[in-house]
Amino acid sequence: MPTKSEQREFERFPMEFVLEVSGVDDEGKRFNEKAVLKNISGGGAKFITKQSARYFLCQPLEMTIYLPGTDDVKAHMRGDATVVRIDSPSRSGVEVKNEGLDIAVKFATPLKFKRFDLKTDKNSK
Repeated sequence: MPTKSEQREFERFPMEFVLEVSGVDDEGKRFNEKAVLKNISGGGAKFITKQSARYFLCQPLEMTIYLPGTDDVKAHMRGDATVVRIDSPSRSGVEVKNEGLDIAVKFATPLKFKRFDLKTDKNSK
C-alpha cells in the first residue's frame, strides 16, 4: 500500500516565511491576517494560524507569501487557495500555549511572482 508521501503529486519544502491570508469567515465577515508558512509544494501549502475560528473546510482564500531578503523590492507570490485540512500541530510531548492550528490548502490558481520596487516607484511620483 502506498505511503502518504508516495500519493503526493509534488514534493513538500519546509520553510518559514511570512504569509498574509485573506478570506471570508463562516459568518460572512472579511478578514486579513499574517501567519507563518510551514511548508509549500507545487500544489499547496500549510501555514500556522492562531485565529483558527476564521477557517473552515472548502473555504476559498487569497494568499500572499512574502519572500525574505527582498526588502528593496518587496517581492512576493500571490495566488488563490482552498482549505483542505485543519490540524492540530504535531506535538513532541511538550504542551505549548497558544501554538495555533495548521491550515492545509490546495492552490486554486498558480502562484504569481510580483514585486514592488520602492526606488522606482518613489522616483516616478
